[in-house]
Formats: sequence, structure tokens, C-alpha cells
Amino acid sequence: MYLKLALQNVKRSAKDYVIYFITLVLIVMLMYSFLALGFSTDITSMSENMSILTTGITALSVVATLISSFIVSYAVRFILGQRKKEFAAYELLGMEIGSIQKLFLIENTVIGTAAFLSGISLGTGLAGILTQLVKNIFDVPHSYHASFSKRALVLTILFFILMYGTGMVRAVHIIRREKIVDLLYDSRKNEVISKQKRSSLQLVLVICSVAAVITGMVLIRKGLSIQTNTAWVYLIGSTALLLAGVYEIYRCFPVMLITFAKRKKRILYSKCNLFYFGQIGHRIQSCGRVMAITAILFTLSLAAMFIGLVMGAGYKANMKASYPYDTGVAIDAPLTRNSFDGLISFVDEKCPVQKEMIYYLYDANGYSADALALSDYNTLRSILGFKKTELPDDQYLVHCDTWTYTEDIKAALKTRPKITLAGVTLENPQGRIYEEAMEQYRMAGTNGYVLVVPDHVAQKLPANKIRLVMQLENGGIPELRSEIRGYLHSEQWHPELQAGTIWPDHVTMGVTVQAWGISNSLTGFTSISFCGLYLSIIFILLSCTVLAFEQLSALDHNRRSYQNLDRIGVSEEMQRKLIHRELSTFFFIPLILPAVVIFVLMAGAQALYGVYILQKGIIPLYGFITISVFAMIYFVYYAAAYSLFKRNIL
Repeated sequence: MYLKLALQNVKRSAKDYVIYFITLVLIVMLMYSFLALGFSTDITSMSENMSILTTGITALSVVATLISSFIVSYAVRFILGQRKKEFAAYELLGMEIGSIQKLFLIENTVIGTAAFLSGISLGTGLAGILTQLVKNIFDVPHSYHASFSKRALVLTILFFILMYGTGMVRAVHIIRREKIVDLLYDSRKNEVISKQKRSSLQLVLVICSVAAVITGMVLIRKGLSIQTNTAWVYLIGSTALLLAGVYEIYRCFPVMLITFAKRKKRILYSKCNLFYFGQIGHRIQSCGRVMAITAILFTLSLAAMFIGLVMGAGYKANMKASYPYDTGVAIDAPLTRNSFDGLISFVDEKCPVQKEMIYYLYDANGYSADALALSDYNTLRSILGFKKTELPDDQYLVHCDTWTYTEDIKAALKTRPKITLAGVTLENPQGRIYEEAMEQYRMAGTNGYVLVVPDHVAQKLPANKIRLVMQLENGGIPELRSEIRGYLHSEQWHPELQAGTIWPDHVTMGVTVQAWGISNSLTGFTSISFCGLYLSIIFILLSCTVLAFEQLSALDHNRRSYQNLDRIGVSEEMQRKLIHRELSTFFFIPLILPAVVIFVLMAGAQALYGVYILQKGIIPLYGFITISVFAMIYFVYYAAAYSLFKRNIL
């Protein structure tokens, strides 16, 4: 009996459950698809560090469950508010509270089950798309197929039960404590609206809020320039000022605009503006807090999504600059060139060696950079496909592929163009500085830059760091890195010290393999981008759900208002336009802040970092993707809210 009645109630109250159902479906779809991606053997086998993605997605799913439990609780409270009279009627007919609770739980079990199954179905399809995106990032041949994961399904069921159970516990508590009279007349209670502040006070608050935002920005800039723990004080203080300022601006500024518009009689009495301003005037006062919070959440979500995508894409675009050589071995010890003969033969057995080069980094006593002989420098340039350079016997040049040092080095060359090495004075009259990617923290330097000097000068300097670069057939394989490291730490390798030298107290050894580096760089890109996307979408869903339910919470009041319009002869078409205008206003106001911030972020990122990303158009592209993802979700919730609003009122 309960099941039959519950199914009838679900069918009859379907309009109240639309947004609730959409939210549950989207949450389950996202949760399952991302978990399936993280547990996919096709994905985890691509890189030895791909477990980072699995761990990140699992941890974020726990966070998503906590956030989603709040969404469900908020939605349940709205649905109960819409059905209080129905529950009161059940009580008047003699149904016990326990039976009403049981009926409501059965209804929600039906809805939850339908939403879960729909979400899993859509999530299976989305997981296949996400898998293809990751394979495309790794340049792995792929074709689309739906991806199903038992582990992802089990975890999704567990998280869904926790999330949904929280909402149901809250619903049972609300039904138990409500009295019949409260259930019957709750919709007729006066809406609690905070006392409206005077215009002068609102103006003062807005000015103070703007000042707080500006001060917060100044403190952020100051904090980012400090290298000590004091920076955290600046950053925490600036964040508090920014949030407080933005919150109060959203609370006061829209009310000020409405008040200003009402004073303009020409605007107020034009067409149906009197009704429109009356509607949004009282709603802005009552839900200003919600719009402020959703605006902040939208801003944080869009910023996190944009930054995550751009960082990942920029990292991918620049990763070959971090691993320019097929294979490189760096040992900070005074070894002979013959020390690498056995290693070259070992690598040649794994991957045919097409060309190898052994060279030294020399100690430039008195300077923070290493020195590199011109002949070795030109050989490296040839290996990397760069044009060789010439250098007079009394000159030197600087190679720096680390952009954070470039400006400082250029300034230093203008003031101190001469250096002295091994008793020879060299100059750089033209301030020559080359910036091609040569990996200057391991291979062509150890501090991000190197001094290129004539060979006759380099030969007089201590050669305490030896390097090996190899070009391999087909670029090598990722596993080669661990195999080389194993060889260097085994008894097979017999290094030889240069005559008259001893082993240093600490020997630094590094192995770079381009295939391994690219694979793991792509892992970092994938983890950052997909985890950021996952969490951002969850926050957007939270904000959209709260915003939609907040607008629908005043349906009874709006129904009476529009009935009055109908009585005085306002056409149904005009009423639809007013509904669209009213909802658009409340959905538009929270968009102002995130829209401004995302475009400022895009412009700032392009101006500051665009030149350092080797692939052009990365920042605008991922800015567009961020806006598009948000716009699609936002439109779905607006369309659902508009449809429910119109069906309940007209």
C-alpha cells in the first residue's frame, strides 16, 4: 500500500522533484565517471605515477560526498516546505507520524534509485569520454567505448548512501517535530526580512566594502612578494578582507540600485516595471545572503577550474623544454670520460644509441654559475637542432632558459659585462644571452644558467662535473630511466677518477629520460586538470542548486502576486516575460563577480605568462572551455527553475 501511494505521490509531485532529481543524477554521473577513470587499468598502466590521479579522485569524491550531502539536505528542506499541507492532511486523516515518515522515505528511495541508475548510465558513457580524453593527452591510439568499473560502482554506492542518508535523516527529523497547525499555515507566515538600511548607510557600507576589496588586493600582492612565513599573515588577512568586502557589496549594492530605480518615476511607471521592482525588491532583501555566497562560490569554482586547466596545459606544452635530450646522465664528480663507456654499451643493448656526447661543467670560481666550453656548447646545440654560434677568444656569453632569471642577468650584464676566469678577463659587450631550452638545472648548468667560454679558458678550470647525453632510436622508453639508475648503483659500473682528484663528500647523480619525463609530466597535467575540473563542477552544482531552490521557495507569494496581475487583465505572454525577467535578474546578479574575475584572470595570465607557454592560445582556449562548462550547467538549472516557476504560477 505504501509503495503504491508513494509512486502516486512521486508522479503527482514530479514538478517539485525536477531540480532535485537533476542534481542527484549529475552528482552520481560525475562521481561514478571520475572514479571509473581513476580505477581504469587502461589509464593507470600509462605511467608509473598514475596512482596520483586515482588517489586524488578518491579523496575528492569524499569531499564531493560531504558537499553533496549539504545539497541533498537543502533540497529535502525545500521539498518538505512544498508538501507541508499534504502531510498535515495525512495527519488529520489519522495517519501516524511514523507512517508519514515511512511514506516520504519510500518516495525518496524511489527517486534516489531512479536518479542513481540514471546517473550510473550517463556516468558510464561519460567515463568512456574521459578515458578517451586522457588517452588523447598521452597520444595513445584510442576508440570510444563505454567504461564500466565495479570498484567505481561500489564506491559510488557507498558515497551515495552516505550523501542521501544525511538528507533523509534530516527529513525524518523535520517531519517528527512539526505540528499540524505549522504544516497547514506555514506558507502564510510573514516572510522574515531584515530591516532595510537607509540609503546613506548602504552607500557607506558599499564604499567601505570596495575599500576592503582594494586593500585585500594590495595585501595579496605584498604577501606574494614576501619569502618568509609573514606572507601567510598577509594572505589570510587579504582573503578575509576580500570575502567580507564582496559579501557586503552583494548585500547592499543591488538594493541600492533598486532604490535608485524606484525614485525615477519615468522608469518605475513604464510598462510593468512597478510590479517587477516590487517583486525583486523584496526578494533581494530576503535572499541577498544566498546570492552573495553563490557569487563567491561561483568565483572560486571558475578560478580553480581555469587555473587547474591552464597550469596543466601549460605544463604539457612546456614539458619537452624540461626534457630536451633523449637520455642524459649528470654526475657531480671529477670522473674520466672512459667512465661512461660501459653505460653507453648497456643503454645501446636496450635502445640503440645513435649519438652520444660526454662533456664537463667547469667550476667558475667566484661566480654562481658553471662554465661550459664553446665546442661542447655548440655540440649540444647541434643535438637539439639549434644553430651553432661563434665566440671571440676574449668574450663569453650567457645561456639561460630559466625565464625568472633572464631580466636580472640582462641587468647585471649592463653594469658588469666583464668576468675573470683562470686569470683571463672575458667580456660580453653586446650582452649576449641565449634562451633556448637546454635543461639548465642538470645538464647544461646546475643553477638555471651557464657561462659559455672559449675552450682555452675552460681547459684551465676544474672539471668537477661530468655529463653524458645520448640520442636514441625512437626516443627511448620510459623504463630506461630506472634501468640506468639500477646500472649506476650496481657493481657493473666502474667509474674512474681524474688524476689528482678525490671523491667529493657528497655526489649528486641525476638521470633524465625524455620518454619517462613526458609520461610523468602528462600524469601531472592529467591529475591537476581532471581533479580541478571535478571539484569545480561539484561546487558549481552546489551553487546552482541553492540558487534555484532559493528562487522557488517563494512560489506561494509569487503565485498570489501573478494571480492579481491576471485579475487586472495582464496577458499571459506578458506574465511569462515578467517571470523570465525576474528569474534572469536573480540568476544574473551572482554572475557579475565571477565574470569579472575570470576575464581579469584570463587577461592577467595572458599578459604575465602567455609568453612563457610555448604553445600559443593555451590561456584563451582553456578560458573558453571553463566558461562553456559553467554556462552549460548554469543554463540547465535556469531552464529547470524557469519551467517550474512558470508551471506553478500560470
